[in-house]
Amino acid sequence: MSQRIFTVLCLVVLAAAPVAAFDLNLAVGADFSGDFDAGNISVSADTGYTLGLEVAFKIPIIEVGVGLEYGFSRDAKDFDFDGSYYQLYGIGRFFIGPAYIAGRFGYADVSFSEAVDGSTDGGSWGLGGGVELFGKVKLELLFNSLGSDLSYEGWTARVLYTF
Repeated sequence: MSQRIFTVLCLVVLAAAPVAAFDLNLAVGADFSGDFDAGNISVSADTGYTLGLEVAFKIPIIEVGVGLEYGFSRDAKDFDFDGSYYQLYGIGRFFIGPAYIAGRFGYADVSFSEAVDGSTDGGSWGLGGGVELFGKVKLELLFNSLGSDLSYEGWTARVLYTF
């Protein structure tokens, strides 16, 4: 998904919902060690940490929104590099009581140290679920894929606080 299409999607979501219905979610997470793959080369990354912000609105049993997440720099096992990323995404949550199923789709830009030389970008997606506690806290587990010439797949556990 191109960045232009994602921007238009964000503007439509913002225009379609009343301002009072918005939630602001602060997300802190651990991105468990996953694999960066480039053709026949695979590099296992150490666990990294993420920080994100989401704007979402709820309609009965569904929450829809947009978010921005930054994955802090991390090292790789047996390879001299560090990698970080940011991603813009749309997210949807389908609630079944306090539990929910979550999916997100967007655009990711992954940056690497000089050892790997450069950065790469492409589509991203995540699928998982979670539970909402006290109406303010969400605990979430997602399988993520950051796709491009150098793809990344891994699991992320997040805690979201709603303001």
